[in-house]
Amino acid sequence: MPTAKFLLQTPYEKTKSGTKKPAGRETRIYCYLIFSKGEITESNRDLPNFIKIKTEYVIKPTEWDFDKQLRKDKLTGSIEFNRRLNKLKDEILNKYNELKDDPSHYIADQIKQLLQEWAKLKENPFLIREKSFFDVFDEFIKAQENRLAPRTIQKFNTLKTTLEEFAEAKPKYQLLTFSMINHAFMDDFLSHLMARKPRGRQKARPEGEQDGLLTDTTGKYIESLKTFLKWSEERGYNKSPIYREFKMFSTADKKRIKRKNDIVTLTAQELRDLYTHEFPPGSTLDRVRDLFCFGCYTGQRWGDISRFKKSDLDGDVWTFVTDKTKEEISIDLVGYAAPALDILKKYDYKLPSISLQKFNDYIKNAAAAAKIDTPTTLTRYVGSKEIKIINPKSEFIGSHCARRTCVSLLLNVYNMPITAVMEITGHSDLKTLQKYINPDRAARREKMSNTTPVTEPLTVKRNAV
Repeated sequence: MPTAKFLLQTPYEKTKSGTKKPAGRETRIYCYLIFSKGEITESNRDLPNFIKIKTEYVIKPTEWDFDKQLRKDKLTGSIEFNRRLNKLKDEILNKYNELKDDPSHYIADQIKQLLQEWAKLKENPFLIREKSFFDVFDEFIKAQENRLAPRTIQKFNTLKTTLEEFAEAKPKYQLLTFSMINHAFMDDFLSHLMARKPRGRQKARPEGEQDGLLTDTTGKYIESLKTFLKWSEERGYNKSPIYREFKMFSTADKKRIKRKNDIVTLTAQELRDLYTHEFPPGSTLDRVRDLFCFGCYTGQRWGDISRFKKSDLDGDVWTFVTDKTKEEISIDLVGYAAPALDILKKYDYKLPSISLQKFNDYIKNAAAAAKIDTPTTLTRYVGSKEIKIINPKSEFIGSHCARRTCVSLLLNVYNMPITAVMEITGHSDLKTLQKYINPDRAARREKMSNTTPVTEPLTVKRNAV
């Protein structure tokens, strides 16, 4: 029986001094079936000294244990990675024995060719099912249509379109397969995203800074891609586990996003100015303003607002199941949220219908008309490049600004407990809620003014006897 060994395609690179060291870039892992002289018989005398079989796995030589021919034990994920390699080795040896003992009496060259073809089909099982990478992506999207919110489905469609553009732009990825998706692929894909020519919101940036998607946007692309690759792995299409090592953001990117991820919200006065601004009754801006303010007062997502039904209302309580999380939410339309009930009555409990794209265009016009024009600066990144976008606040207002405004005002102006706000918005994770908070600077100063310095004399109150 031959010996199976794993060897790297490009294990070393030369240094400036001419010596060799393990290469830093990923390289392919090959499995070699090596035959001893004792295994050469009359029936297989044409068998080569070895059969070279390409596997689906790649690795950085600096992470490779050349003695054990496996990934170094101390690295994260090595146990699973090495388990798969050893399993593959056993499968290759079993397949060789199966071909050698086949009644068809294959000659040596046939055994080599059949073994290599078997390994290739094992690496890309969707070829057996006559499905390409993008055929599998279509199947994935179709499978999610009845499970996920339309906006989430839209994200996956956008990712698929972007991957198709990437594959067309990069010749080596024109026939994209699951086995190609490794760290080298991710480097190329991120470079493609960070060099993308202006479209959509990219055009709103200053001249000369419009190329490339923002870092937080590329992170969402990676998150969506990992979701698809996990689904594909569970169904036998994707045999490479490398995607699990992909990160949404590098360590440096996380620090930039945490420090500079500005979030636009309206102050209490700005919301009041917008809500009370007199637009021509029944005009587009009048209806768009009302929809936006309804979101500010209830704190709900656009998708749930657009699905409002009168039957969901019981007196002044709006109860419904959210489209995104499928959880039941009850909103008391009293106090701060009371104007939402007035808006419903204005439209006889049937809110205006408008596409999200047009809504986001018109709400900027409505905010500008209401003089919500405070100079606002957003700091974003494309890779390590800092981009400052300075515009009147109205230019940054969109549908989600309403939800963020609700969170900010309830927490910072009305001092509502954060747990109560979470029940209203439907957030289950405190960290997720915190990123929507844009603290009201004036409100924070007022709260601090109401505190007492510790240097002042303390007054001791005694209970009356």
